[in-house]
Amino acid sequence: KTETNDTDHAIESSSSNPDLLSTNSLDIKSHSETNASKPPMTYTVCNGLSNQLLGHAAYIANAAESARELLIPDAFIVNGVQNEKEGNTLKNVLSSKDNSLPLSDIIDTDNLLKKLKTLGVNARLEPFDQVVARTSTINPKSCKWLKTLLAANPQIVREVLLSFKPSSAFSVLIDTNLGNMLHRVGDTASLSDGICLHHRDGQDWKEHCKQWENIRDNVWRKNCLNDRGLPLHELVKNRIPEKSPKSWIYYIGDEDPSNELIEKFESIGINLINRHRDGLVRNEDIAKIVHLENISTATHRDLFSLVDFFTCAEIKNFIGNSVSSFSTNQIALRNGMDSSWYNSRSIPMATIFSAYNIPIVYTYTEESQAGGKTLLKASILSVRGAFGITTNIHILYHGTKDKVFLNWLDGNGVTVHNHEPAWLDTIEEMRLNGDPEKSHLFLHKGNYIGTWQRIDIPLFLNAEYVLFLDCDTIVSTAFGMQDFGLEITPGVAASEEFNEQDNIPRNMGVALLNVPKLRETHAEFLQFIRSHVKNPLFKGGNISDQGAYLEFYERDDNMRFLDRTFNVKPYWKQPRHFAERKVVHFHGLKPHDILKIWLKYPANSFPKALLHLVATVTKEESVSTLCLVMHDFSKYIVRDVNNLNDHCGAQFEKDGEEKIDICIKFWTALAKEDEASLGSCVDRLL
Repeated sequence: KTETNDTDHAIESSSSNPDLLSTNSLDIKSHSETNASKPPMTYTVCNGLSNQLLGHAAYIANAAESARELLIPDAFIVNGVQNEKEGNTLKNVLSSKDNSLPLSDIIDTDNLLKKLKTLGVNARLEPFDQVVARTSTINPKSCKWLKTLLAANPQIVREVLLSFKPSSAFSVLIDTNLGNMLHRVGDTASLSDGICLHHRDGQDWKEHCKQWENIRDNVWRKNCLNDRGLPLHELVKNRIPEKSPKSWIYYIGDEDPSNELIEKFESIGINLINRHRDGLVRNEDIAKIVHLENISTATHRDLFSLVDFFTCAEIKNFIGNSVSSFSTNQIALRNGMDSSWYNSRSIPMATIFSAYNIPIVYTYTEESQAGGKTLLKASILSVRGAFGITTNIHILYHGTKDKVFLNWLDGNGVTVHNHEPAWLDTIEEMRLNGDPEKSHLFLHKGNYIGTWQRIDIPLFLNAEYVLFLDCDTIVSTAFGMQDFGLEITPGVAASEEFNEQDNIPRNMGVALLNVPKLRETHAEFLQFIRSHVKNPLFKGGNISDQGAYLEFYERDDNMRFLDRTFNVKPYWKQPRHFAERKVVHFHGLKPHDILKIWLKYPANSFPKALLHLVATVTKEESVSTLCLVMHDFSKYIVRDVNNLNDHCGAQFEKDGEEKIDICIKFWTALAKEDEASLGSCVDRLL
């Protein structure tokens, strides 16, 4: 056994166990129940590295809402392996003189305390001797970090996790480890050239997975080991974008990598490096830092884990196991970005700790109609409005001439991927063979190309999952991995289109994509598309890329239904969908079309394919829900005045300055309205 892994068992045996959660109670009270005149609070941490870090972060985050002083236990458990059972769960390991060191020996606690002040936490250290004396007299069940984490503000928890930095002496050790690693790779290597890989495959992990996956509580737990039982190097290969190749991996495993594993990674052009096997730092070097004579896996497992944890945190890209708490902490540090997991599917920890966002991705071609760009800008601004800068936004961008727009994207923190599709001629031939009576998309070359660009997403993006958004969407509410359920799609998830009562994937305007699966099947998918060039119709009469996705990924059970709240259409009726909306999709009728309907434009002003929707939204009972989604759009179209003017100009230019002015005034006035009192915005604003 190598010395590299945390004690995952406590969290992973209990994270979906309602019995454990119900027996735990918070021992940090809310602000309303405490005040500065009361004595300082303290808490208990337990078990392995990851449990200890999450425990500290959870209690500190809760203390941020309290006026009382907080005592942070100055103790780090160097061997938190849980070997004893207590009922259906493993017994907590508390700090003692035999198994612990002062936290301040290995963590920069001065920096931590300063950071906590900025979060409103008045904290100091509880001396080591006092900590171990206190924990020697209490029940192990008093370590209630999991329940505390559930109640804590996830973003504050993440901020605290980010505040854990190695002490000055320990930093030297981490720098040595990183330096020796890069030296082995090559003199020109950098930390962005490689990947930190955390791999769980020891016998104890396999036994744990067998027990965990078979808990009889109807909770889905089928992703503890390698996805579909595939070899690790194949799973890793499918998690490296073609446009961002990697040459080395810092490997953290239950055991040192075998010669066979190293050779398999070499066969895909990757150099596998391991701290212990490659002697990046010696055991005696680590022992010297903490003033000990001898250390070993058996006695100081979590001390070695800490070396790997801080080393891994310095490497931009991460691949791990989403059931392991070591991995989920690394993913949380990255806020879900630049991360994937070889076991695929869900992150169980997300049900407790909602700090796992997923990247948002768009596509755009400079050949598309001008109005599409104004909608896209509003959509991007809505993502920033919901998430701030905590979620990465990507765009596959076709073209190089529109420098103003490219600068706008850069200014709003959007990662632009230069997209020169290899299939352009094929798709243009397909468009020319299409029937405009069946879809308006066949009418415009640029718009049609834009819909197909998404098929190349796996060539560019480094993520386990992304949410693809059409340009005609508005994000209303922030969301994360926890909102997609534990049995998340293994391939693609899409929602309903016209009939909001059905549970059939039909609309890809908002789509949850498993990027490694799409990368694995990319070549085969392209061949499938080329076979439909002469007749661009797919199963069920579906057209274009949407039809291709729905038919191709329905095979082998790779298509799932995406909850309707991620793809709410303006013409839908159910109040719940609007009340719980996360993403609004102006499918068919765009915001300006609805405005034109309210301005009494005649039916012949709209494409024939949309007339059935025009009839739907003109009904009186639709006005209140339409006002909700139009209000969502208004908030972000007015955020950029130039974009507002461009939008109204592009959509009403043929109708004269008066209509352009009405458009500008309407969106400006609607954005100032309070959603709770919107009612019928038509009568009031037009």
